[in-house]
Amino acid sequence: MKSSQELNSLALLTRQMWGEDSDSPIDIFAIVNGWKEKKITLVKYPLSERISGICTKVDDDIVICINSTTSYGRQRFTLAHELYHVLYEPETQQVICDMSMNMDKPESEREADKFAGYLLMPYDALLQYKAGKPDWNLETIIDAEQFFRISHQAMIYRLTFDNLITDADADKYKAITVSTEAARLGYGKELYFPTDRDKPYFTTGEYIRKVEQMTEKNIISKGKKEELLLEAYRPDIVYNYDEEDSNLND
Repeated sequence: MKSSQELNSLALLTRQMWGEDSDSPIDIFAIVNGWKEKKITLVKYPLSERISGICTKVDDDIVICINSTTSYGRQRFTLAHELYHVLYEPETQQVICDMSMNMDKPESEREADKFAGYLLMPYDALLQYKAGKPDWNLETIIDAEQFFRISHQAMIYRLTFDNLITDADADKYKAITVSTEAARLGYGKELYFPTDRDKPYFTTGEYIRKVEQMTEKNIISKGKKEELLLEAYRPDIVYNYDEEDSNLND
């Protein structure tokens, strides 16, 4: 099994590959959607409550499915987790990842969890963020997870694994209603709830680009394009939903 140091280094190399620094929060969805060097399609879908995500790789084509019923923070972590499987496990063809975050999981899943934490929140970045602040009390924990845009569960897992909080404190912090506590500290609740709850099915990335490219090259008809986009849960493209208001200057 890879050590924590190896996984942190791998996460930093991944950030470097994207042109990102080692300290700042990253918009992982925007990065992956715009990553033209890899053929990655992202699908948000309401999976079983026990499953956080699924990844499939066939040759160079990668599909990552993320449980759209989970919180935005958890969806970010899931994407980072699935990237470990498809980028750094060459033999991977399909992996179904469960929701739990504990040490009883298979080695590959534990590595992917640690990598995801380090990708979103590198080891040194976390320590630098903490410098000059109080010990890891609830307020500091919520401040950090808001800054790095990481789920409360993932933050507690990380702090426990790095021996920055005790198991007893971890159990105490897991038991709170974190969205309420975050609101009391002046934060919004968006991190702790699913995004676009009215759109649980959604596809972005390589699939959409390929459909557009085939249409431009007259490989498929406009009707086939619309059919493929509707199958990918993108009626907004077919029917021009969410267009910018053309009368803003009236």
